Amino acid sequence: MNIADLLIERGGIQLDIGCGGNKQGADWVGMDLRALPGVDIVHDVTMFPWPLPDGCAVRAICSHLVEHIPPHPPDPRLRAFVQLMIDKNAITEDEARASLGDWQDSTPRFMRFMDEVWRVLKPLGQFAITLPHGYSPGQLQDPSHINASNEATWAYFDPLEQQAGGLLYRIYKPRPWELQHVTWSPAGNMEVLMRKRIDDPSYY
Repeated sequence: MNIADLLIERGGIQLDIGCGGNKQGADWVGMDLRALPGVDIVHDVTMFPWPLPDGCAVRAICSHLVEHIPPHPPDPRLRAFVQLMIDKNAITEDEARASLGDWQDSTPRFMRFMDEVWRVLKPLGQFAITLPHGYSPGQLQDPSHINASNEATWAYFDPLEQQAGGLLYRIYKPRPWELQHVTWSPAGNMEVLMRKRIDDPSYY
């Protein structure tokens, strides 16, 4: 699939993030760590930036991926070690970036993931997320589930979220989203719909 052609023909791609072998449809661009059938971009979604241009996607989805994304920042010892290797001319900065992505970034990985989805979406593009509720057996049973969240988590990404008056957003100040919808069961899944807000200095 030629992403450049899709950008011209359709004005943007539909991006299925972490699609695995079950991409949303043939007209979607699938990105996954594994080179499975239907995967168009083989890439680790926790390695930033993604190999996609700014504002290329009209919409994005991810299903049962967010709970696998590390919530913590990269180990600062790794950043120090990479810098030491660069200083000793053992590797170049380009080689470090090719292997690790933006290795100097200390943003928690989940926050950076949300920022990266924001980057690749067009203004007002929507992002649909399905994941297990943080209190659910589905979250707790899988040893690879390392990022628990609940229905309040998404207010941290919305500077104008009404219930908290945007106060939660100002704790971390990620790229701005509009929280459009959340449905959940503490014993089951959550479905979240976000829309990319246009950046505004007043949010910060």
